[in-house]
Amino acid sequence: MTDPTTPLWAMLVTVVGLGAAGVALVILARRSRDGRLPRNQIAGIRTALTLSSDAAWYAAQRASASANEIAGWGTLIGAAVLVAFVAAPLPSGVALPTTVVVVLGTAAWMLVWVLIGAARGQRAAHAHR
Repeated sequence: MTDPTTPLWAMLVTVVGLGAAGVALVILARRSRDGRLPRNQIAGIRTALTLSSDAAWYAAQRASASANEIAGWGTLIGAAVLVAFVAAPLPSGVALPTTVVVVLGTAAWMLVWVLIGAARGQRAAHAHR
């Protein structure tokens, strides 16, 4: 990347943040699907309904797992694209706008799929309450 308006450190922080979020989503999705994510106040689909019983909790986590895994893999792909931008210089004036589009697109992808997973989970919890 040759555009001096996009500092290398900012790119690296963004890549690490997106990469960590992607890995966390994939791990949590797999644990959720396997029933290995116990009811807690930190991770998973946490609503009053899903926290009301183990049956509702596990149903919600299983139902949300595939969407959350899609969110995680998409986020990892976005981070990989940013790594490619660092490795392969883009022309001045193109690097910053392209980076912003990739970062915002990745964040939107993650948000949409997590919300889809949350909706699926809430419906499943409602059916198992």
